[in-house]
Amino acid sequence: MNSTPVDAGARHNRYIRLPRAPLIWWSVLAVVLIIGLIVVGWLLVNWQVNAIIMAVPALIPLAISLAVVRWLDRWEPEPPILLTLCFIYGAGASILGTLITGNFLLDVAREYMVDDGAVDAFSVLVQGPITEEVIKGAGLIVLLLIARREFNGPLDGFIYGAVIGAGFAFTENIVYFASSGSTGIDFVWLLVVRCILSPFAHVLFTGMIGMPIGWAARRSEPWRYVVAIIGGLAFAIALHALWNGGSVLVLPLLGLEPTDPIGWIVYYAVVQVPLFLLAGWFLIKLQEHDQQVIQMRLGEYRKAGWFTAGEIRMITDWPVRRSTLRWARHQPEDVGDAMRGFIADATALAFAREHAAVDKKDPNRRSAEKRLLESTRTHREVLAEARKKRHADK
Repeated sequence: MNSTPVDAGARHNRYIRLPRAPLIWWSVLAVVLIIGLIVVGWLLVNWQVNAIIMAVPALIPLAISLAVVRWLDRWEPEPPILLTLCFIYGAGASILGTLITGNFLLDVAREYMVDDGAVDAFSVLVQGPITEEVIKGAGLIVLLLIARREFNGPLDGFIYGAVIGAGFAFTENIVYFASSGSTGIDFVWLLVVRCILSPFAHVLFTGMIGMPIGWAARRSEPWRYVVAIIGGLAFAIALHALWNGGSVLVLPLLGLEPTDPIGWIVYYAVVQVPLFLLAGWFLIKLQEHDQQVIQMRLGEYRKAGWFTAGEIRMITDWPVRRSTLRWARHQPEDVGDAMRGFIADATALAFAREHAAVDKKDPNRRSAEKRLLESTRTHREVLAEARKKRHADK
């Protein structure tokens, strides 16, 4: 690639960097990190070396989940500090909270239920889904309070929820593996179920809480948040309960024994796989919608002369964008930073304009748009000066 695919703009070299992460983000991250370290200590005290060994297979579903989340989040990646916060919250804070509240509810159930089978059913269908999803959802509410402007729509909400769910599943898998006591074929079956057949379970559950929150964050109307949180939480709990105990209801209708592993696989294929595929299809549609928002909003700027058709294609055509970012990695640091900054800020600009157009009650809706527009202009100037210098050296 011999030249930057960006037209020259104004002629000064002032380089604008966006504001650093707010202090509140770092403060909340520090709190959840401390709680996460407490959970690590708890794992080591209870299972010692086993906790470390069993972290290895737990990395398999984690890697699969995070790879899918990263692919879904490719157009407008969320701030790394917030994704880190979500993961540590899921892996530490939500696990700790679930253990505390879950044990309390089980104690209450044992006090009022004589039948051990009823207690087990309560644990699987009620206690687990409710406590886990409420506590994981609490992390999303905290995130909403400290970083509402980072929720640009349902897909963003899903991404944050999915990372919390991935962190939760990672620690939960370590606990399952280390405490199972299974050996031989039983342990292999546990690995198959936890690592291969259900890497997206918690990712999907918590993502379903985040998705409507992302929808509500597009407008400053309190009733939307109430509907989104209650509705998303109820749906996540229902999905979780279906995952935990749905086979008990479905398999007898098919003439199969719920305790038979083969029967469970049949249930998984008949019920869970279609649900995951439907969710995947819907997420891809949301991703395509985000791409269309970028094209539409930057197209408005193109009409005003701020962007060229080539620049918009570079930003919204993924193969071209990927090729440009690859080119940027082999350039001098200032040029590479300017190209990456131009693409990132132009993408963020499209969503800032979308927010300003949708949420007209937000008095500050134009401030981010103006700042990002200035930033893209300055990135373009750096690229233009670099191109000018390269031509002069030839």
